Amino acid sequence: MPGDDITQKIDEALTTYRNELERTRREVQEVEVLVRQSTVEVEKLSQRELSVSNRVRDLEVNIERYSKDEIKSFYTTAQEVQMRLQIMRGQLEQVQGRRDALKLRQTQLSNMVVLLEDVSADGKLGGKGQSSSGSGVDTETMIGGIIQSQESERLRLSLQMHDGPAQSMSNLVLRAEICQRLIDHDLDQARAELNSLKTAINTTLQDTRKLIFDLRPMTLDDLGLVPTLRRYATQFGEKGGIEVNLMVQNMEQRLPNHYEVTIFRFVQEALNNVVKHAGANQVRVLLDNSGRALQILIEDDGSGFHVNDTLANASARRNMGIASMRQQVEMLLRGEFGIESAIGRGTRVAATIPLP
Repeated sequence: MPGDDITQKIDEALTTYRNELERTRREVQEVEVLVRQSTVEVEKLSQRELSVSNRVRDLEVNIERYSKDEIKSFYTTAQEVQMRLQIMRGQLEQVQGRRDALKLRQTQLSNMVVLLEDVSADGKLGGKGQSSSGSGVDTETMIGGIIQSQESERLRLSLQMHDGPAQSMSNLVLRAEICQRLIDHDLDQARAELNSLKTAINTTLQDTRKLIFDLRPMTLDDLGLVPTLRRYATQFGEKGGIEVNLMVQNMEQRLPNHYEVTIFRFVQEALNNVVKHAGANQVRVLLDNSGRALQILIEDDGSGFHVNDTLANASARRNMGIASMRQQVEMLLRGEFGIESAIGRGTRVAATIPLP
């Protein structure tokens, strides 16, 4: 029967995601060991670099006390230590980036396993591929929507990586080649180009770190939803030139991990929509956990829009953002989603999420 086929597909998908989740957990543990080892090595080299730098400063102050061979040896040692330290720091950055990416993947897989477990339980209780809540939402349609949402997010991230860090790193490679050619012909120009290259590398590093934070703030795991939202709201307001007022009530306790991740993504999507479409000066974000459900409210003083016309246009960019928020609330957290807007009167996005 069709219902049995759907249940079988869900169980097969659940087994696949569980296996991949376990593999990812093992990889995270292995990479964590590499991070610790690399951190220890960087600390040792940093101490040695400090010691060598002190010796070089002493040499520069009392240069008449040293022979040419000793001076050459000191500077050679200093350059070698600094180079090794830079290489190890670069390796540590790479390992930390891989760890962060794996942790993000682990969270995504964990969320999917929890969701499929819920869907599987509902399907077996309700029968014929429908949830036991009586909402009539076809299980296969729900899974299809979730997969489509994931693929859309992956496309967005790939475009971000291509237009951001990938382009910057390609430029860095070209500039490094220029430095390499200048070394044999014009040392002063080579030094100037290297200083400029160092600044460009630092800028790219900061941009990459910001991209990592947008993908998956590590503070979500360490500190929780509220501190992460406070930090994000501050940075978002500074970057977008908009006043973000975040108000939190009765949120002293941590929520389950997949709740915190999904709620953060919901607020993030809502704020992004405000900057892209609303032209607002202020936005208010309210989270209230009074009662047995979490109330989320995002209001802006922007230009507003015709909700029905936008929802009727499936290809509209604003509609895609609304669909993403609706999926996050209704499919992932079994909550209720609503949006109100009018031309010249701003927009109000609301969600009610039942808590476990």
